[in-house]
Amino acid sequence: MTVTQRPTDFAAILRGMPQPYLILRADLTIVGASESYLRLTERTLDDIVGRHILEAFPENPDAVGTVEQGPLEVSLRHVLSTGKPHEMAVIQYDIPQPGGGFAQRFWTPVHTPVAGGDGVIEYIIQNPMDVTESVVKSREADARLRVAHHAADLASWEYEPETDIWRRSHSVDELFGFEPGTGGPVAAPYFDRMHPDDLVAVNSIVQSAIGSPDLTVLNFDYRIVLPSGDIRYVASRGEVLRTSSGAVRMIGVLMDITADRAREAELSNAVKTQEELLQQKDVLLAEVNHRVKNSLQLVVSTLRLQARRLENPDAVDAFEQAIARVRAIISVHERLYRTENSLSVDMADHLTKLCLDLTNAPGSRAVTTAIDEIGLTTERAIPVSVIVNELLANRIRRSKTDDTDIRLSLRERASGSLELTISDDNSAGFGKPSQSDLSAKLVASMAAQLDGEFREELDEQGFRASVIFPRERT
Repeated sequence: MTVTQRPTDFAAILRGMPQPYLILRADLTIVGASESYLRLTERTLDDIVGRHILEAFPENPDAVGTVEQGPLEVSLRHVLSTGKPHEMAVIQYDIPQPGGGFAQRFWTPVHTPVAGGDGVIEYIIQNPMDVTESVVKSREADARLRVAHHAADLASWEYEPETDIWRRSHSVDELFGFEPGTGGPVAAPYFDRMHPDDLVAVNSIVQSAIGSPDLTVLNFDYRIVLPSGDIRYVASRGEVLRTSSGAVRMIGVLMDITADRAREAELSNAVKTQEELLQQKDVLLAEVNHRVKNSLQLVVSTLRLQARRLENPDAVDAFEQAIARVRAIISVHERLYRTENSLSVDMADHLTKLCLDLTNAPGSRAVTTAIDEIGLTTERAIPVSVIVNELLANRIRRSKTDDTDIRLSLRERASGSLELTISDDNSAGFGKPSQSDLSAKLVASMAAQLDGEFREELDEQGFRASVIFPRERT
C-alpha cells in the first residue's frame, strides 16, 4: 500500500501563528501575513498583499516628520545588504483606518532575513511589537524632558551606528542648518557638515562606543560648518544603550555653545585698561555662572534620560529628587547670569521663582512668600536654595490632599542675622520626621555651611522649620 504524503500548507501555518508576522519579498512587496498581524494593523490580506510596504502603510499626512517611514526602510534595506536580523528602536507608525484617518501607534519591529538555497535573501519576516500603551504612559515624563531641553536650549538625538539611523529633535536640524524634514533618516549628511578637523575624533568616539558596555557615558564637542561657511560650536553628551540582541544605540543631547566661544574670543582680545579690566571681570563672572549653569543642565538632562528607563517607582522618585536638587543650584547661577550684578542674588526674586518651579505640577499646593529685599552671595544663596528645595518638596509630597498654603519667609532680624522659615498648618505625620535620611542630612549640611542653626517642629499645630544664620560668613 502506497501512502501519499500531502504537501505542507505553509501559508495556513503562517496565518495561524499567534504572533504578528508580515512576509516581504526582497523588493519589499508584501506576500503574506498572520491573522494576528492583520488584527493588530486592522487590515485584510486583500488590502496589503502585492503592495510595497510603504504603499500599503502610507505616511500619516498629519504627522509628517514624526511617523518614521525613513528609518523603517533603512532597517529593511540593512537586512537585505547584511543578511542579519535587525531590531529597531521604538518608532511611530500610524495605521490607516477603514473609514478614513489614522490611528496613532508605536512599534518595535524586528526584521529577519530568509535566504534561498543559493544563499540570496528572498524574504524578510517582520515581527512588529505594539508598544503604544507603554509609550503613552511615559508621555508625561517625555513632555517634562522636552520642556527641560527647551528651557536649556538642548536638542536630543538617537544614533544607531550599525545602520546609520539618525533620529533627532527638530532643534538638531536647525543646529546643522537643515530645513525641518530635509535631513533624511541617516546621519551621513550630518557627519558631512562636521568640521574635518573634528570628524576624526567624533568617529573615534563612535567606534569606541560600539565596544563599550551599556550606560557608558559619551562626551564629545565639535564644530559644524554651515552651508553659508559660518562655524557653529556644539557640546554633546550621551550614553550607550544596548538592545536585547546586543546591538549598540546611543542617545544624548546637543547644546549650541557658539556664543560661549565668541565671548571667550572677545575676552582674550580685549584691551586691558583699568576700566576695561573691571568690566571684563563682570563679564567673566557672568560667563562663569553661565558655564556652570550649562554644565549642570547637561547633568540634569543625563539624569532625565536615565530616569526614562526606570520602572521602579521608588527609583524614579529618587531620580526626580536628585534632579530637583541640581535644578535648585542651577537656578542660582541662572539668576546671576541674567542680572547685571554677578556677585549678588536677589533673594526675593530668586526664591519666588524657585517656589513656582517646585509647585508647577497640576493640583500642587501653593506657597505664599514674605521675603525682605535681601541680596546674598553665591556661596550663601546656594545653601539657602537647597534647604528651601528639600523642605518644600517634602511638605508637598507628604500632604498632597491638603489645599492650604505653605508659607515661606526670609527676614532680617534685629540682630542683623537672617531667618529662613517654612511652615504650614498641616500636622500630617505628626510624630514622624518630615524628611528622608538623605534629605535631613542635606538640610543639616547646608545649615552648617551657612553657620546657621536649624530647628524643625511638627505637632498638632502644624509644621515649622527655620534656619537662623548670619548674612555673611563669620
